[in-house]
Amino acid sequence: MNIPAFSAQASLYRNNNRYYSSGAEFGGSISDQSVIAAYIPGPRTQERCSGCTDICVGLKDVCLAEVAISVAEACWGTLGFGCGAALAWGYLQAGGCYAHYAECFGLCQIPSNPFWESPCCPKVCGIHIPGIAGSGCCDHGEACVGSHNPNTRDGCCPVGQECHGNCCAPGEYCLDDGSCSTEPGYFANPPPPPPPVNNCIFGGEPCGPKCCPPGTHCCNYSVEFGPECKTSCWA
Repeated sequence: MNIPAFSAQASLYRNNNRYYSSGAEFGGSISDQSVIAAYIPGPRTQERCSGCTDICVGLKDVCLAEVAISVAEACWGTLGFGCGAALAWGYLQAGGCYAHYAECFGLCQIPSNPFWESPCCPKVCGIHIPGIAGSGCCDHGEACVGSHNPNTRDGCCPVGQECHGNCCAPGEYCLDDGSCSTEPGYFANPPPPPPPVNNCIFGGEPCGPKCCPPGTHCCNYSVEFGPECKTSCWA
């Protein structure tokens, strides 16, 4: 008698920007099925997350294998007459294998908090929905700027693109006002300083805090002698 395949969700990060979910047939081999992922972490987080979820998958596979061996031994030992009861028992035990796998997988997906550094969700950037891998998560170094920005990945601004609460496209420059530009945010030739304010009401030339009479120039000023005013500073 063939036993139908059991199904379970497993999210393993891979470098081709997809999640992989594992389904295992009772006593059979594991087959992978790819699902488009919304949250794609960096290589370091992918490695840590896969390391965590791979342990969960391994424990599940060992559990299913032990159940399959027990069912086969029961069928063999009863010359087939006890297979029905063995299969019913096997279904129940396999369900327990998947329940423990779901618990292990859920622990890997718990977002980081003051007491736990998550291998799969390093930075919380939204509402995490239990059972949906990567929901509400950003990677290390990313900024949370909101999903309204087209340059984000579900609200996560990639490293080096955050700009005062905004998220620039790759190659754009961040300006001081928080806007993004394809040109650097500086003047090639700085504007000249504003001219000094002339407070000499009679039209003279300012000379320190004093004024030179009209028709003369301020050649020097000292606190001891005050302004030095001449018709020509070269005379």
